[in-house]
Amino acid sequence: MKSSPQANLVPHVIDLIGVSFDKKFAQHQRMACAIVNASLKKGNCEPQDLLPLGFTREETAELWHMANAMANVELRLMKSASWQRDNRGNAHAAI
Repeated sequence: MKSSPQANLVPHVIDLIGVSFDKKFAQHQRMACAIVNASLKKGNCEPQDLLPLGFTREETAELWHMANAMANVELRLMKSASWQRDNRGNAHAAI
């Protein structure tokens, strides 16, 4: 049986945490996704960057630390996967 290219992808950390049965981290997941998107666009994300995206100051104060940690893990995994993909050809060329 052939495996699809998607079979080798690691599930997103944000999705894994946010899909818990009790939906305890659903709000964190939503904010973490916004942080990832903002970080990819401008290089970083500050709490005040979330206000125009529909988050309140209260939500930001309550959820920022956990959501930011989730986003940072996701961004590092994305960077690592990109680095591995980019350097895979270089490793084979050196052999």
